[in-house]
Amino acid sequence: MRRGNTWSYRDFILELQREVNNLTSRFPGLLDFLRNISGVNIMGNQVLFSWKGSNRASLSSLLEALNDWASNGVVIVLDEAQELVKARGFNVLPVLAYAYDNLRRVRFIISSSKMGLLYRFLRIRDPESPLFGRAMGIVELSPFTRDQVAEFLRRGFEELGIEFRDFDAVYKKLGGIPGWLTYFGLRYYEYRDLDKAINETMSYATALIRQEFHNFLTDKVAAKDRYLAIMRIVARECAGWSEIKNGLEAVLGMEVSDSRISEYLRQLLDSAWIIKVGNKYCPAEPLIGAAFRT
Repeated sequence: MRRGNTWSYRDFILELQREVNNLTSRFPGLLDFLRNISGVNIMGNQVLFSWKGSNRASLSSLLEALNDWASNGVVIVLDEAQELVKARGFNVLPVLAYAYDNLRRVRFIISSSKMGLLYRFLRIRDPESPLFGRAMGIVELSPFTRDQVAEFLRRGFEELGIEFRDFDAVYKKLGGIPGWLTYFGLRYYEYRDLDKAINETMSYATALIRQEFHNFLTDKVAAKDRYLAIMRIVARECAGWSEIKNGLEAVLGMEVSDSRISEYLRQLLDSAWIIKVGNKYCPAEPLIGAAFRT
């Protein structure tokens, strides 16, 4: 899903329109199943969805057409689906529930890098949620362990004919996120210099992390300095709840209520900026910590 402050039905339906056009370019027979849907216009081989007024394309009708067309089934992937919590003017959960109950050939893969926000969006444990009681498979992928990092790098460098042994140095600096390890591997292949490859990876990653944190703060403008202060506190060294409260109050020069502290931490946990290890709050990965120590 596209990242942004809010999502309108227009945003969502245009994303779907783009993907459906990619599909019809490969499978033009799908056009016949879309022709009679209200709010769908077919101009040659291009499909256009209306998003405005009573004639706007119905997501349920579009899924029904896909279900009728896909004799072998169709899989719809909603990547970073927690972004739909920002939707305004429409709710996709009833449509997902309808598809689950009635459209046997349509399957969904719902992915997120922020599992706390995703669960809050889906509300699968909330009796009031349209998805409550629906069975679903859950796969959670954790960062690689030290041994997995070593094996990942060893196999990658082996394919390139490179002997590599500095696994601990890489794990200590970069952690176990496969994307950063892949970036490091490319830089090391280019430079054959461990420190240069690690430093360039850290520079690239921390810049991207800071931009992502800026995006996280776009709907938290009034409290952005508080979130930033908390991240700097936990980045120096994992901190307990009281340490965070005392540190934040010292930065602000004023008292902050316990409920506010708890809400800030919940938001950071749900968005995967921090994790809780025992009674301490820590950066979710080493490169997040590095981004807030500099």
